[in-house]
Amino acid sequence: MIKNSFYLEVNRDAIFHNIEVLRKWKKKDIIPVIKANAYGHGAIEMSKTCIQVGITQVAVARFEEAKHILEDFYFQTLSEEVPFQILVFESMGDYSIIKSFPRIDIAINSLEDLQEALEHGISSKRMHVKIDLSFGRNGIAEKDFKHLIQEIQEKNIFLKGIFSHLFASSYEDGLLCIQIFSTLLSQIGREHFERIHLQNSASAYNYDCDIVTDIRVGMLNYGLQEPGYFHEDLQQAFSLKGKIDSIRAGKDMKYLAYERKETLGVEKAKWIAKIKIGYADGFGKENENTSCIIHRKEYRIVEVTMDNTFLEVDGLVQVGDEVILFYNTAIVKQETGKHVYEHLTGLTGRLPRKWIGEMK
Repeated sequence: MIKNSFYLEVNRDAIFHNIEVLRKWKKKDIIPVIKANAYGHGAIEMSKTCIQVGITQVAVARFEEAKHILEDFYFQTLSEEVPFQILVFESMGDYSIIKSFPRIDIAINSLEDLQEALEHGISSKRMHVKIDLSFGRNGIAEKDFKHLIQEIQEKNIFLKGIFSHLFASSYEDGLLCIQIFSTLLSQIGREHFERIHLQNSASAYNYDCDIVTDIRVGMLNYGLQEPGYFHEDLQQAFSLKGKIDSIRAGKDMKYLAYERKETLGVEKAKWIAKIKIGYADGFGKENENTSCIIHRKEYRIVEVTMDNTFLEVDGLVQVGDEVILFYNTAIVKQETGKHVYEHLTGLTGRLPRKWIGEMK
């Protein structure tokens, strides 16, 4: 690690713990969502971690995300005997490109998707049919259910899975969505599907669905709680940290980075510290006038620039002291207008990820 640089530390043991908590809580297996670089934590290391705890299916949004993982040396040399598939949520368009990636499963978001995938010789055992429960995302709409049932039954197609996205505006709406999904599954015949997954992180709190085989969750794997919900046994896996790079006396400064001290409200500051993280790392200017932690004490973040961030500190702070950002995720939205997962998924590849904890 470069001297006094910042990095996102990820605790592998916390993720091991969280997956086991989720399994015991819902009494189902888990399909971890590792899109957006595993919510900023690092998709390749997260994939390795999932394999270590016996996860056989993960999910991403786009083909390029799956390709990035599978082209890593670890997965290039992974034995074919190890079961591990990556479901891509978005329609492929060009189905020929996945023939070189046998570990990729595809979402079927329309009747046309199903027809094209079969015509390209893609095994139906690599397909998960996505059902749109009126959320306007991806998936086969209710008006096409009759044709879907007919297609699967007449051709006697057996698929890897069927799923939807359950996050309704009210509890009652969610129950209605479960009913629609359950009815469709019954009409097709659940024996046509190996895996059935409906719930995301928020709906895992609200509903217990006997019909599903798996819970498909993203945030909860990393211990990131949905706003308005809380599970006391989940552990936050990340810590955004680094060290004080330099300190200057406020009296010796007329400007702070690109602004006059008066403009930033630090004209009376005794000491200004610089840390090596900025909006080019994904640490945005919305973090100005929030706080960080040094020696268990809060200090004000004054200005964020492309490469550096400046803090107003006191005489207790020295060069090389550890600084922790996003230390209180519960108030991040209140202070910045963005949920913590929005911040984490915005962290760029320039910011190192450091995974700690032993592989099992």
